Amino acid sequence: MKPPHGYQEIIAAFGDPSDPADPSKPNPVWESANIQKVAPPAGWQLYYQEDHQPIVPITGIRIHKLLAPSVTIVLTNIWAYATSAFGAGATDDDIRQWLHDKCLDQTGGGYNYRPSTSGGGKVLSLHSWGIAIDWDPDHNPRGSGTTTLPDWWYAIWAGQDWSDGRHFKTPDPMHVQFATGA
Repeated sequence: MKPPHGYQEIIAAFGDPSDPADPSKPNPVWESANIQKVAPPAGWQLYYQEDHQPIVPITGIRIHKLLAPSVTIVLTNIWAYATSAFGAGATDDDIRQWLHDKCLDQTGGGYNYRPSTSGGGKVLSLHSWGIAIDWDPDHNPRGSGTTTLPDWWYAIWAGQDWSDGRHFKTPDPMHVQFATGA
């Protein structure tokens, strides 16, 4: 699947997540039919991170079902990279700690029906379709010109046709998305 360009292509590819009776709200029927949780590889614990609050263990990331295979490949490739970077004899605990020390196990989430922070509240965030994920928001905030996420991390996402927010007009280094032009 090729990433859609612009909101018309996004809706054509992923459907309309808005409630037909009240577009300010999500459509629960669409959500039930299209959003699924993607778990990380066995041995890897993910955590939810929100607004400088303590992190909370989660079992996966909620994402559009059409992107579940892509996200699974990315997470598997990140785990494999960490395994090779740690070296021979690495245990799951070693790899898990290596990822945790780099905050690469911390996500701000995927699916979240809400307005875009860059669209002045007039357009939906790509999170509303479950086609965007934020990673380690505490250390990679929107509007910052720096990132703690390594280049290899972004390269793994790019290898599955995901783009990131480092080069947005207002940089958003925590953000990866499967769409352009929106």
